Amino acid sequence: MEENQTRRALLIVDLQQDFVSPNGPFKDKYVKIDHIVSHLNNVLPRFRDSNGIVVWIKANYKNDQTESKSLVRPEGKQYENIPMNDTFLSGTHRSFPLCIPGTDGECFPSEVISLIKSDEDFIVTKTYYSAFTNTNLAEILKNVNEVHICGLLTNVCVQATTIDAFFHGYKVFVWIDCLGYRNEVSHRTALKKIRRWYATTIVSNQFNDQQVITTDSAILKPVLYFVNGSIPSWRVLMALYEKDIDFEGKPLQVMSKPKQTKSAEFLAINPRGLTPTFVDKDGTIIAESLAILYYLEEYYPSTRSLLPIEKAKHVQVMQRVQESQNLVDIYESLEAIVFKTLEHEQPSHKNSILEILEKINEELAFWEMYLTKNTFIACDQFTLADCAFYPVIASLIHRGLDINIFSRLKEYVNMIKIKPAAINSHPTDWTEKDGKISIFKVVNQIILDCNNKAD
Repeated sequence: MEENQTRRALLIVDLQQDFVSPNGPFKDKYVKIDHIVSHLNNVLPRFRDSNGIVVWIKANYKNDQTESKSLVRPEGKQYENIPMNDTFLSGTHRSFPLCIPGTDGECFPSEVISLIKSDEDFIVTKTYYSAFTNTNLAEILKNVNEVHICGLLTNVCVQATTIDAFFHGYKVFVWIDCLGYRNEVSHRTALKKIRRWYATTIVSNQFNDQQVITTDSAILKPVLYFVNGSIPSWRVLMALYEKDIDFEGKPLQVMSKPKQTKSAEFLAINPRGLTPTFVDKDGTIIAESLAILYYLEEYYPSTRSLLPIEKAKHVQVMQRVQESQNLVDIYESLEAIVFKTLEHEQPSHKNSILEILEKINEELAFWEMYLTKNTFIACDQFTLADCAFYPVIASLIHRGLDINIFSRLKEYVNMIKIKPAAINSHPTDWTEKDGKISIFKVVNQIILDCNNKAD
């Protein structure tokens, strides 16, 4: 080992049957760990190769624990006025025996056992929530500079161990994509406390990223999971670029098998498996495009405002944001006819197609009217309403919509598409020409064919 090379340790907390099995004492409240196992399977070889030691923490709550040795606050200004573990986190599980030696509940499940290198890794058994209390963990870590922590539960053993690791003088990192919890509110509350006082939160594959590791957690980038070309994702991308928020974009594939949005890793972040999903620097996770737009405006107040202060304009922006979904809802019925109906059956939907096209034109007439009154969609400044609406109209044009009869709308599209936010958020691989399948050309051809047959 080079003299100045960082020595790091990974503490993996409580991945035992009693916590993670549906047959355990917690029954339907057991903790799912598929995402943790998946990430560890990818990261552990690199972690070990980078001078890291792996410590598997096991709980043993048999209700006859010896008295704990209280951790004394160390000297130093960096520890002043920072809360130590409270009475609860300094304690142990006493409700009922758990993870008793010799029982199945104490054991690691097979998928976890396959990750353990018995000739390299350490296993430490704890009887208190903190893995440091009454164990030899500090001795194992005597030559360690960085302590990385993952496992479960976030608000109990992970939090207690993180706090003690901080007061033992380690630089602490918590892997937010490798945590398990039973209560999301408690999970988020614990993460907020951890970030404020004790540790930097990272995702597992960042453990060796020196730019991240040497950066204060307060200035790490938020992450946006998105699908290229998706209207909801495009809305959020446009707002992020317009507000000049520095973020990390993570595109996910939905045409692949299996879909990346349905992977265990992503479902651990958003159980619905939908994009866009925004993960803020403090671990806050928010989904649904329109909700994210309002979130960015509320919690990034130092960035360019996209909501007018004046009440009437403010209300109009909020209304237009919601209205932008109307056109999407109408159009989706048209797309369903093209993609979900057998080709020889499509002519039978002629009347439905005509009705949908009429509704689309009626809806476009509203937006044409709005633009006769204002430069932008809601008022005379670019707002969240434009972030919500422009991707809708641009996406439909890409799918063959002709807006030539709507002169104000056409001028608006030409004005917005050259804005930096529109250029930067524009779906990759999209050209000025129609998309691979021009929905509007397809349905117009269906109508034409039906009319020709009728003649």
